[in-house]
Amino acid sequence: MTATTVGAPPPLAAADGRLRVALRAIGVIAHRDLLRQFKRPGVLFSQGVQILFFVLVYAVGFDGMIDSVGEVPFSAYVFPGIIAIQVVSIGVASGQTYAWDREYGVLRELLVAPVPRICLPLGKVVAGAGMVTAQSAVMLAFSPTVGVQLTPGRFTAAMGCYALAAVVFSVIGLCLATVIKRVQTLQATVQLAMFPMLFLSGSVFSAQDAPGWLSAIMHVNPMTYAVDLARQTLLGTPGLLPWWADLGALCGILAVVLTVLRLRSGR
Repeated sequence: MTATTVGAPPPLAAADGRLRVALRAIGVIAHRDLLRQFKRPGVLFSQGVQILFFVLVYAVGFDGMIDSVGEVPFSAYVFPGIIAIQVVSIGVASGQTYAWDREYGVLRELLVAPVPRICLPLGKVVAGAGMVTAQSAVMLAFSPTVGVQLTPGRFTAAMGCYALAAVVFSVIGLCLATVIKRVQTLQATVQLAMFPMLFLSGSVFSAQDAPGWLSAIMHVNPMTYAVDLARQTLLGTPGLLPWWADLGALCGILAVVLTVLRLRSGR
């Protein structure tokens, strides 16, 4: 029999201790980030104005020109995509705040803390995804004003869709922040990629009516699956893909970007 080292903790106890330390570090980062967001009401107000603009332009302004998409009023059809625009925009932007904190903020000190490096970006994911999911709940409450029949079941399912999308795109934003080290370059890259991703996802038009070349591009866009899943959940209409295919695609993307984040943050 192999002798156990005197005074050494059992392997399970050591693993449990490391897990507790990692979860505590994630909680500290998330708590700090949420407090900082609540102390900046101007940012929350600007995000609210942005989504109000999209609702007025697309869900209300275009409703008079485009009567319906199939049997669904145009304002109701684009509403799930408008919420997705907010979710994806804030999620990807979390990578910029991480890069800024890493270069100039408190993360410079936390990088030398005795915790796994992956805990630092995961804390940002928890804070960012939690905040944008709460905003999605507020926006969903206004669904009846644009003709969306909201039931408790649809509300719960839609919240799950947007929470998953918030996590996926927060991790994507953080992956970009770990690959692109310079803050200014990261900001330019995100701005360059944001508009094609937002508007080539079927968020404000019918993806089923897109020409073949555009449909091929949309299938490469990860936001397409988030919009399609949310639309099917809220409206109960057939989507570009079956709902289980959209869900599987989002989970697969999350697994890939989490692996990339783990590899990059460990450096």
